[in-house]
Amino acid sequence: MNLLKLYARDRLGLFFGVVFVAFYVVALFAPWIVPTDPLEMSLGEGLLPPSITHWFGTDQFGRDTLSRVILATRVTLQITTSALLFALLLGVPLGMAVGYGGGLADAIVMRLTDMMLIFPTIMIAIVIVVVVGPSEKGVVIALGLSQLPNFVRIARSATLAVRQESYVEAAIAAGASWHNILLRHVLHNIAAPVIVKATIALPGFVIGASSLSYLGLGVQPPMPEWGQMLNEAKNFMTRAPYLIAGPALALSLFVLAANLVGDSLNEALDPKLRSRRSLPAKMMRRRVVSTL
Repeated sequence: MNLLKLYARDRLGLFFGVVFVAFYVVALFAPWIVPTDPLEMSLGEGLLPPSITHWFGTDQFGRDTLSRVILATRVTLQITTSALLFALLLGVPLGMAVGYGGGLADAIVMRLTDMMLIFPTIMIAIVIVVVVGPSEKGVVIALGLSQLPNFVRIARSATLAVRQESYVEAAIAAGASWHNILLRHVLHNIAAPVIVKATIALPGFVIGASSLSYLGLGVQPPMPEWGQMLNEAKNFMTRAPYLIAGPALALSLFVLAANLVGDSLNEALDPKLRSRRSLPAKMMRRRVVSTL
């Protein structure tokens, strides 16, 4: 509850937090709120301009673009959220374990993550999805593994800081096992930076999934996805430029909302950032008081 109060102080972050949640609500209820069947073709209504019946027009097969954007929201967020959870559930425990234990295992894992971070994330994702195969499952595995080093490193660095605290030393002196210490003491105290990292990383997952689909390595037709829809729309830029509006707007708005939500969460969870942000306001109040 205290976190919600701190977060609500940022009006811009609160607004885009509502937008962020709205995307997931749309994704959850997409099959029931689409105006028409997004997979039903009607060649006689192909490339119709925007109208009251079709807000974003129709594609080359006569399918309602708005309905396809809504369904693509479900597909895209399902893939990216699954990939994020995959990276979290694999990377955070691994980072905690090597950060707490240290030694040879820590050195090996860190060198492997350094090697993976040398290459661009999208390049690693492309290689993995080519091996696994172009599908929703392949995109989840590719994005999860490509972003895994970032979560390993953030969990490890936070664990190294927490490991030196007195309550951890007291738990060790009391005879607590290492896995008990990690679950009861370390995980609870590193949750804040991990949550912030996950929220800030989510736009990267969305862009990565859309990029793979744009290249034909992600979600396959006829199932819609934002990147795939942009790829199809580019072929009709001169004849039907309105086809790009729906998926581009959805992708841009979600990435913007997720970034601002992550920044607001970071400020709400970090006392130093809160104090820096409130400093200009305090200085302004002092100037007003001094002039009076």
